Amino acid sequence: MKKSAFTITIINGLVTAIQIVGQIIVARLFGAKIELDGFVAAVTIPTMLVSVIASTLSDAFLPNLKKEQIKNEESANKYFFKMAFLVGLIVLVVTIGIDVFSVPLLNLLFGVRGEVFVLFTDQLMKYMLYTLPFMVLTTLFNSYLYSKKQFFLPSIASLFGSILNLGIIIILSPSIGITSMVVAFIAAILLQICIVFPYKIRTYTLYVFSSLNDGNTMQELIKLFVAWSPLVISAIILRFDAVLTRSFSARLPEGYIVYANLVAKLFGGLVGIMTIGIQTVFFPHMVELVHTHNYEKAKQQVNKAKLYGFLLTVFTILVIVFIAPFFMRLLLTGGKFSGKNVEILISMFPYFIIPAVGWGISQIFAQPIIAIGKQHLLTLVNILAVCLAWMSATYVFNRFDAMMALSVGLIVLAFTGIIGAEIIWKKELKRLL
Repeated sequence: MKKSAFTITIINGLVTAIQIVGQIIVARLFGAKIELDGFVAAVTIPTMLVSVIASTLSDAFLPNLKKEQIKNEESANKYFFKMAFLVGLIVLVVTIGIDVFSVPLLNLLFGVRGEVFVLFTDQLMKYMLYTLPFMVLTTLFNSYLYSKKQFFLPSIASLFGSILNLGIIIILSPSIGITSMVVAFIAAILLQICIVFPYKIRTYTLYVFSSLNDGNTMQELIKLFVAWSPLVISAIILRFDAVLTRSFSARLPEGYIVYANLVAKLFGGLVGIMTIGIQTVFFPHMVELVHTHNYEKAKQQVNKAKLYGFLLTVFTILVIVFIAPFFMRLLLTGGKFSGKNVEILISMFPYFIIPAVGWGISQIFAQPIIAIGKQHLLTLVNILAVCLAWMSATYVFNRFDAMMALSVGLIVLAFTGIIGAEIIWKKELKRLL
């Protein structure tokens, strides 16, 4: 388990390193200008939904798939492709609905920047939205690999996707400008789906349409959505940090959406790679321990995961605070990103330190609740977290400024969820033991 977690951490570390390099290159290519502000605003909703699908669908689907595999391998493969087709179709319909109401939604978040900014953002966002059904398939294919304890290929796919993303931006940006980032976003997701497709069981795709009339299909779909819906709501709420960050930074002068996004990516990305290995390997083991009623060992695994996650997060934040400014001055200064831009960016570090602790450990605290099937309780906690975060941020904004409001909102959002998850786990563990 430790070896697998370490390897996945290394691979995801490379992914994050490429993404950070990409952020540096993008900043130097486009500068902290209104055009890049528009792209960062446009990618907010697609990125949030892609992240939500990637982080929740596998958690909801994997326990069901594992049960089917224990019963019968052949029927499990048929079930797998049937659910992939149906869920992908449903998400496509939802995507169309979001597209229809995209302008009012963007106006709510970024209307302070004016109608021209909102329309430009909407134009960029439309194309990226339609990657969501493909992300559903990628996530389900990852789930199949995880069910076979093949943990590495999904991370490798993410690595190649990041490389392709950066390559397209570098090659196409001189000719098509900011649109190159939209093309890169779409191409990276399509590449990942090709890499993780379960080719060994591809013959079962032929059973999809013939099995749709199966009397159990609707029950299976409902069962999956009952498990998935609370996770989706919780994850949207947890990833509300990006919406909150960009919405409040939009109340600052031109370029601050870019600054806030860069700092959030730096802290969130680095603490994320240090804990992703623990999360990826921990959850399948946790599910197995719950299904075998080995709750004492589950308790030990949870305690270890939380401790390791917290220590790794704190260590990473210390490294960022003391080392990152030097490299940012060295690497970011140049092109359309001036030394003054870099100093503004570094001055924002203190506002993100405490939120970053929450980002590093929040998912580890949530996973035990998911494994024991208490997602609905977690959802209620996270709804409360969003309400408290937005009210806190608004109150602080009216009393102080947008940056302080942003920081307070992120802290309340992250730690309300963590504290609530810990209370639920302690209560449920006592009952199980």
